[in-house]
Amino acid sequence: MSDLGVRIADERDVPDLCRLAEEFMPLEACRKRRNELLAAALKNSGYQLLVAELEGEIVGFIDQWIVPDFAHGTELSYIQNLYVTPEQRGKGVGSQLLEEIIRGAENRGVSEVHVVTEFENEPAIQLYRSHGLVDRALQLERELE
Repeated sequence: MSDLGVRIADERDVPDLCRLAEEFMPLEACRKRRNELLAAALKNSGYQLLVAELEGEIVGFIDQWIVPDFAHGTELSYIQNLYVTPEQRGKGVGSQLLEEIIRGAENRGVSEVHVVTEFENEPAIQLYRSHGLVDRALQLERELE
């Protein structure tokens, strides 16, 4: 993937990123709400979103929230989403995005990187493990209306 570039997302990317989010999680939220949430997040110093571009088109993204944890006495990273378009999967795009987001966390002095994925998402689990993430906790979830 020599033509692949990874860069920090900005406001101009919001429409394309929201379109990809619709592919990633259809029916989860309306486009207007996604646009509002992403535009606000991009202004937050604790949020980082990277995009992978190929020939001027966004083909993947990864985002993380860096939050202070007083008990640890440091900041922690929570990778929220990693998505690569179906045509680009298996070509190293996800790996490059993950490497870059971890590097950004390290440069900021973060002590731990956390990520959650579905039990059945074996490709994602293997990707995360191949980058040094280990099974360490169970995340519980409750959907609210």
